[in-house]
This record gives sequence, C-alpha cells and structure tokens, in this order.
Amino acid sequence: MNITFKQASYAVLLIIIVLGAVYSVYNFGGQNQPAPAVKNYKIGLLMINKDVGNDNLNGFKSKFETLGYKEGVNVEYIIRNAGADRDAILKAQSAEMNSVGVDIILAFSTTVLEPLIKLPDFKTKTYFLAAGRPRDIVKNLQAPEGLITGIGEGTVEFAGKRVSLLKEMAPSIKTVISIVEKNHGNAPLFKENVNKAAQELGLNVVFIDIEKPDDILKALPQLVRKLGDAYIACPCQSNEKYAKELAAQLLKAKIVSINPEITIGAKIGFLATYSDDRYKTGEYAATKIDEILKGKPISQVPVEFAKDVLFELNLATAKAIGITLPETIISRANKIYNE
Repeated sequence: MNITFKQASYAVLLIIIVLGAVYSVYNFGGQNQPAPAVKNYKIGLLMINKDVGNDNLNGFKSKFETLGYKEGVNVEYIIRNAGADRDAILKAQSAEMNSVGVDIILAFSTTVLEPLIKLPDFKTKTYFLAAGRPRDIVKNLQAPEGLITGIGEGTVEFAGKRVSLLKEMAPSIKTVISIVEKNHGNAPLFKENVNKAAQELGLNVVFIDIEKPDDILKALPQLVRKLGDAYIACPCQSNEKYAKELAAQLLKAKIVSINPEITIGAKIGFLATYSDDRYKTGEYAATKIDEILKGKPISQVPVEFAKDVLFELNLATAKAIGITLPETIISRANKIYNE
C-alpha cells in the first residue's frame, strides 16, 4: 500500500501527540497526588536515674537528628526510667518495652539489659549505648548471635589503665585501695582487671568489700588508716551515690585517686578521671542505629568498645595532697580543674 507524504506526516504527528500525553501523565500527573508516607519510628529508651540527660543520650539525639530522625516529626521516644528502685521496676519495664512494638530499644547500661534478655519472649532489636560488661550480654562480639549489639563503655574495661595512671601520677605509690560492692555485677571483672594491672606494675591491692551501697559510709574511715596510698573508684552504685563523701575522705587522707565517671571525678575533687567520651560514643551509636533501622542485620553490626577517651585532672587536689604531677601527665589532660 502506497502512503502519501501527507498521510505519513499525520502519522508522525499522531505518534508525537500520544508520546506527549504519556510523558505528561508520568511526569506531571502525580504532582497533585499525596507524597509517599514517611515512616514514623518508635525508639524505646530503658534507663536508670543516672542515665537521664547524660552525654550518651545527648550525643545520640544530636547526631540522630542530623541523620533525618526528628523528634515529634518522624521519631517518637518512649522513655522508661526505673529510678533508684531498680530490680522489680526494671523487670516490669523491660517486659512492657518488649511488647509495645518499638522499632528498637536503646539500653544505657548492663543493669537495664539483664532483665530484658531474661524475658522468655524477648523479640525486640536492642542496642546498648554504654554496657560496662558487654561480654555478659553478647557472646560473639564480632557477629552477635541474637537481637542485641552495641558499644561497651570503659567503666570496667579501662580499670587496668586507671591503675597505670595512678602509678604515673605518683610513681612512689605502693598499694592501691578500692571499696567494692561485692554483689555488684561489675565487681568480679573490675577486681580482675585491677589485680592484673597492679601485678604488672609491682603494686599491692586492698579491696574493702561492702554488702550494699550505703555501707560505704562505714568503710570510709578505713581510708584514713592508710591501708594504701592510692585509690581507684569501683564502677559501683556506691561510687555514684556517695561520690562527694568519698572524695572528701580521700582528700583528708591525702590519697591519690582516680574515678571512672566524668561527672563525679576530678570535677568534684578526685585527683583524676579517666573515661570514654560519652557524647562522641552517643554520636557514633546513632550511625549504627540508623543502619539497623534501614535493614542491616544485628549479626552484621559487631559489638565495639568506646574509642574516644577523656582524661581530667584537679590541680587543687594535687596541691592539697602534696604531690606535683609530672608535666607529661598534665599535657595529656583533656580538661584541668582549679589551675
């Protein structure tokens, strides 16, 4: 069949019109359609009193927002704080958090993790921002075998390093003392790490065992009897609850001291503090949680340990107990109080 030039022109024009219509439908027709729904995330926060407003949480929230998770817009934080009456309340709150359908639980310590993992129907992905004993929670740190992963903090892990810092600050020391709640979960590993470091440095160790946090008040007078000349604070509840009383007694006994908690270390009168930088740890945790929420399996998110550390000194304390800190120590401090 012969097609005239005029017919061919009409055919081409018709094809152009059809293609134009199709293009318009695909590219402009959706402009008045609603945008795809944005997922709203529910993040559960399990904590105790000392975790409220701490640097782990502040660093996490700040970084999480820069990653696109805005509180009140596309993320909701469901907070459960067991306060000081921990055991029974933590158990109940863990069960509740596991059942309310959050996308992920953030836990702030080994203390809050322990009742969670004992739930018979534990089913919620969980990330810990600061577990002092992560090996008690996850057996395979490189490839977590269950629903939990996170970051181990330095409260217990850095105990040996704190002993070596005591020796650097006061090379003449012979015996390190520590008041320890013998039933606290951190006690066994803390003692092990302290003993190991002390042995390597040729130091003696005296542990003053107490049953419960309040018993530290009865043990404080023993420090004045000079059982030793250096003190390392146990990452126990008593250290948090009676930090000021402990710092004052150490000052009175003129004992070199170091604490694992930034908020209650050199800042309030201990000679030194050595701890992980919890703000940066919180920021890093936000990037890992983002990966998990986007589908990365827990088994591919290894348990890590805090990489950024803070070392703080109190020069007024050094003067009061009669020591001159080596310049090599002072130059390494991230922060110095009472210069």
